[in-house]
Amino acid sequence: MEVELKFLIEDSIEREKILYDSHLAEMMDEEKIEEIEMKAVYFDTEDFSLCDAEYAFRVRAENDHKVATLKWGGKVEEGLHTRGELNVPVDENFAKKPYLEIFKGSDIFDQIMSVAGGKELKPLMEVNCLRKQITVDTGKSISVISLDVGQVVTPKGTAPISEVEVELFSGDKDDMMALGRELQAKYNLTEGAKSKFRVGLELIGYKK
Repeated sequence: MEVELKFLIEDSIEREKILYDSHLAEMMDEEKIEEIEMKAVYFDTEDFSLCDAEYAFRVRAENDHKVATLKWGGKVEEGLHTRGELNVPVDENFAKKPYLEIFKGSDIFDQIMSVAGGKELKPLMEVNCLRKQITVDTGKSISVISLDVGQVVTPKGTAPISEVEVELFSGDKDDMMALGRELQAKYNLTEGAKSKFRVGLELIGYKK
């Protein structure tokens, strides 16, 4: 399960200040900012079988690593995004021609295979961005705070990405949310109601 607060921020100076926030620094084991170059391709069938059933399937390169991800059952409330999530490490060959059988053995496998119906998967969009992230431990929760800057790229247009995400790694969700709201107030962040995938779907004109 993925649980995260998503915020939008266009001011590049304020955006960079967040990872150097003095309060966050007090909760870091190491004052280290990790940089991850992320290049993701989302896939679906020609007739949008996965989207219609509210699934998102992507293959993403994260620096030198590649991961296949399935997300489902998304819910958004006041910037809080919750959804099912399944991640499987994959190799370069898989990234060139992905297949849903990679999720065999999971509780959701039979359902996703039934939805896809054996149809060929085709790329829908790309989501490319540079992520800068830190991990903080409040004593009640551990959260990953990320800044994502980049683009959603589709055959019908592009959209910029400029986001702050506060994702629960472990512990108390309410504590993570309190931390996120603190950053929201301090840096005048706007709640983000749409995932990067949803932004791409709107660009290509998808309607369920």
